[in-house]
Amino acid sequence: MRRVLTVGLTYTGDAIEGVEIDNLGLCRTEVDRDRAAYPLYEYDTIIINPASYTHFLFGKAGEFSNELRELGKLKGVSDSYDLDSAFDSEDRRKEMEAAIADGATVVWCLSEPKRVNFFGYRETHLGYAAPKVASFVKRSELLVKKGRRMGVIDPDSPFARYFEVLSRTGGWTLSLSDPDEGYASIAATPEGYSLGGQLKLGTTTGWLLTPPASQEAQNQLVRDSLALEKADPVHEKYHGVFLSHTGVDKPFVRQLRKDLRAHGVEHVWLDEAEIDIGDSLIAKIEEGMKLSRFIAVVLSKKSIGAPWVKKELDVAMSREISSGEVVVLPLLYEKCELPEFLKGKLYADFSNPEEYEAILGKLLRRLRIS
Repeated sequence: MRRVLTVGLTYTGDAIEGVEIDNLGLCRTEVDRDRAAYPLYEYDTIIINPASYTHFLFGKAGEFSNELRELGKLKGVSDSYDLDSAFDSEDRRKEMEAAIADGATVVWCLSEPKRVNFFGYRETHLGYAAPKVASFVKRSELLVKKGRRMGVIDPDSPFARYFEVLSRTGGWTLSLSDPDEGYASIAATPEGYSLGGQLKLGTTTGWLLTPPASQEAQNQLVRDSLALEKADPVHEKYHGVFLSHTGVDKPFVRQLRKDLRAHGVEHVWLDEAEIDIGDSLIAKIEEGMKLSRFIAVVLSKKSIGAPWVKKELDVAMSREISSGEVVVLPLLYEKCELPEFLKGKLYADFSNPEEYEAILGKLLRRLRIS
């Protein structure tokens, strides 16, 4: 049985075999037991549309959803509906992290922040239960418009049907004019604003889409979300490894790539395997680094002074510092003086050929391959 949680939208279509759908909110259980969702990690698919405080607290629009003073009016109904009493943002955040780590499919709908000064500024983006997503939307220039026509839509996207239904049943209302890093757009307006895409913000992964403006679109959004298979949490902990090296060390790097792939590491980025005649070297390398979960730097007497390796290492270390996650994997191919900022890292020592298999095993464990 697949369990689906919809927050702020409802599914009214035909029953789907093997699927149980809850339309509930993110309020505390003691505030409203009937309308509170179970812990987020109990769901295989989570769709959140925080169009108002009532939407994300209780699961659907309410009497005050369109009111400017929605929070004040909710508190007027019951003191327990005060946002601090009704919503435990830290607890739901931890549940969301656990759900994603377990492979849940998560879809966040774009929403206007509705920033209200009520005992301190509050925003409906709290309902994402994912601070990284809320910050991403702020950085990406959210535009409030309305339109029916769409520009480029990725036909291979799992949400291609959703955008088609959206265009003929209410259109779109929100888009991102300047999406930040960690986002791959799958649909756009005619002038190029993004209507949705896939998010990869460290361990916070999912989909960010313009919200449904009709019941038919809500139903299609649920169906498209269900078409996504639950991720394998073991393999989703990484998305490939980029091999940063100098040309002199190419024989070793080729063998390493071959062995990693033979042991199940599907995405091993090596320049000669990825760059075709006519491609931009800089653009392809930047793309490879963005798509790779880890940057493995092959260290030798030649590579530590190579300009390309230095540049790639600088980019990788910057990403590691900003994300707070391990990104750089030092691979010692030849005894040499390590850069200062790598001396504190445990490295994979491939300098002794007789220990190659043992060190390869340690690297595979780092990549979550048994």
